[in-house]
Amino acid sequence: MKQTIFFITALLLCTLTGKAGTKIISKTDSLLKVLQTLPRDTMRLNVLNQIIRIEQNNHQCVQYSDTLMKEALQLKNDKYAGMAAYYHVLYYYNHSNQDSVSKWLNIMEPYVHKSDIWEFLFDAKRFQIDLYTYNEQYELAISEAKKMKQQADKQNCNQGIIAAYQCLSSAYIGSQRWDKGIEALENAYQMLTPQENPVVRISVLSQLVSVTKERKENKKLFKYLHELENALNKHISKNPSLKEGFADVYLFNELFYGYYYLNIHQPQRAYSHLLKSGKYLNEDTYFMYKVLYFDTYAKYYQEIGEYMQASDYIDTTLTMLKKDFPSDYAEQLLEKARIWKQAGQSEKAIPLYKQALAIKDSTATALSNTQMEQIKSKYNIEKTELEQKKQNNRTQLIYLTFIFVILILLFIFMSRLFMVRKALKHAENEIRKATETVRKTNEMKNRFLSNMSYNIRTPLNNVVGFSQLIACEPDIDKETRQEYSHIIHRSSEKLMRLVNDVLDLSRLEAQMMKFQLQDYDVIELCREVCYMARIKNEQTGIKVLFSADTDSQIIHTDTMRLTQALLSALVYPEGQECQQERIIRFVVSRHGDMIRFQISNSPLAEHSFVSQETIIRHDINRLLLKHFGGNYLVNDKTSEGPEIVFIYPITSESK
Repeated sequence: MKQTIFFITALLLCTLTGKAGTKIISKTDSLLKVLQTLPRDTMRLNVLNQIIRIEQNNHQCVQYSDTLMKEALQLKNDKYAGMAAYYHVLYYYNHSNQDSVSKWLNIMEPYVHKSDIWEFLFDAKRFQIDLYTYNEQYELAISEAKKMKQQADKQNCNQGIIAAYQCLSSAYIGSQRWDKGIEALENAYQMLTPQENPVVRISVLSQLVSVTKERKENKKLFKYLHELENALNKHISKNPSLKEGFADVYLFNELFYGYYYLNIHQPQRAYSHLLKSGKYLNEDTYFMYKVLYFDTYAKYYQEIGEYMQASDYIDTTLTMLKKDFPSDYAEQLLEKARIWKQAGQSEKAIPLYKQALAIKDSTATALSNTQMEQIKSKYNIEKTELEQKKQNNRTQLIYLTFIFVILILLFIFMSRLFMVRKALKHAENEIRKATETVRKTNEMKNRFLSNMSYNIRTPLNNVVGFSQLIACEPDIDKETRQEYSHIIHRSSEKLMRLVNDVLDLSRLEAQMMKFQLQDYDVIELCREVCYMARIKNEQTGIKVLFSADTDSQIIHTDTMRLTQALLSALVYPEGQECQQERIIRFVVSRHGDMIRFQISNSPLAEHSFVSQETIIRHDINRLLLKHFGGNYLVNDKTSEGPEIVFIYPITSESK
C-alpha cells in the first residue's frame, strides 16, 4: 500500500523527532520557572531551546520559537536564530502547511550558512520534500531531493545525504517506481555508519521494513526487523526516559514481526507478537498504526481459517480508511474479497472485487493525469529555458562579433587573434551546455512516456482479474461469464488502442514514422471519412453535415493516417459512452496553397471529454500535420461549439 508506506515514514519522522508524555509536561513547567530568573544571554536561549523541543507538537511551540528568534537576533546569535526557524518548519510540517514550511526554510538558510548547523537544514528540507510527496508532486519532490543530495555532498554531511536518499525513495515509491525507490533506500542504508545518529538508523530501517514487507521479501524483512529491534533497544537502554516517546516504534516493530511470521505461515509465533503489540497501543497512537494493528489481526485470523473474525477486522480498517485514503481503502476491499474467496463464498467476493477495481481505476487515472500535467509543465518550463539560452547565445555571439570588429581597428593582429580564440572557446562551452540541456529534455520526454504505464496497467488488471475469476469459478452462470468476457474484451481493446497511440506518438516525436504516400482526391477522402463516421455514430446521435467549396483537389498524403486524424474529430472519443443529439459541421475549403478542414462542434475538442486518450490523440494529430508542413488548431470557445481546424499543404507535386 503506497499511501500507507508514506504515512509510516512521515509518522516515524514525527515520532523520532519527539513526542511528549505526562512526565515531560512537568519538566516544561520547571524550565519555565528557571527561564524567568535568567538574564537575556546564551544560557537563556539554551533553556528556550529545551522548552521548544519538549513542546514542539503543541501550539505553544510557535510562540516560544518566535521568542527564541527575537532574542537570538538581539544577541546576534546565528545558531539559535537558525534553530528557531527550524522549529517553525517542524511545527508547520506536523500541520501539513506547505507554504509556511517553504517560508521558514528560506528564513533559516542564511543563518545555517553562518553557523554551520547543516544537519538541521537538511532535516528541514526533508520535511518540505515529504510534503511535496504527500501532495503527489512527485517530480518536484524528486528534483528537490537530488538538489538536496548535491548540497549535502558539497557540505560532506552524511546525515543530509541519507535524508536525501530517503526523500527520493518516498517520491519514487509514491509514483510506483519501486525499483528506483528501493535502490535509493538501500543507498541510504549503505551510508549508515556505527557513529550515525541512532534516530536516523531507526528511521532508515523502518522504511526498509515497510518496503520489504510490501514486496514480500521475507529474508530481507526479517534481517531489517532484527536490526531495527537491536537499534531501538540499544538507544532506549542508553536513554530510558525516551521509551514512552518511542511506543509507536515498538508497536511498529511488533506488528511487522507479525506480518513476517504470517508470510511464512507460522501464525502462532505471529500471534505472540500481536499480543506484545497490544501493550503499546493507546489513545495517543498514530492513526495509521491503529490501521496496521487491525490489518495484522485480520491476516492472522485469515491464516488460521477464522474468516468471519478476519472479515470483522477488515471492516474496522475499511471504516478508518474510507474517508481520506481511497487507495488503501481499495486494497482492503481486495483483502476482504480474498478472505471470502478463500472461505469459498465467491458470491460475496465478486462485488467487492468490482468495487475495489473501480476505486483503483479512478485513483490510478487521477494520479496518472496529475503526474502527466506535472511532467508536461516541467518539460515546457525547461523547453522555454532552453529557447531562452539559445537566444542568449545568439545575442552573445552577435555582441562578440561586434567587439571583434571594433578590436580590428584598435589592436594589432596578435590581439585580434587572441580575441577570436577567446570567442570560439566561449561559444564551444555554450554549445556544450545547450547540448546537455537537450539531453535532459529528451530524458524528460522518455519519463513522460514511461508514466503511460499507469493507464496501461488499469485495463491489464481488468483482463487479468476477470480472467482469473472465470478460470477459478467454474459454476459462474452464462450471463455473468458473458459479462466478464465482455469486460475482458473491452479492456483488451482499450489496452491495444492505448499502446498503439503511444507508439504512434513516440514515432512521430522521434520522426521515425513510416508513411504510405500517394496522390489522392481530398474531397473523395472526406466523403469516405463521413461514411465511416456515419457507421460509428449510428447509436450515438451524432450527425455530420459535410460541404466543400471545390469539387476536386489532389493532395500528396498518407490517406490512412489522415483518415484516422479526421475521423477522430467526427465521433465521440473512444471509451466515452454518450448518446445525445449533436450536429457536426465539416467544411473543406482551399486558401492559397493550403487545404482547410474546419470541424465545428467536435466532441474531441470539448472540455468534458478530456482524458488521457484525447490528450494523446491531439498530440498525434498535431505532430502528423506538422510533419506534412500543416497545422492543427483547437478552439473550444466558438459560437458553434468547440472547433478543430486541420490545415494541410497542397504540395507542388499535387498541383
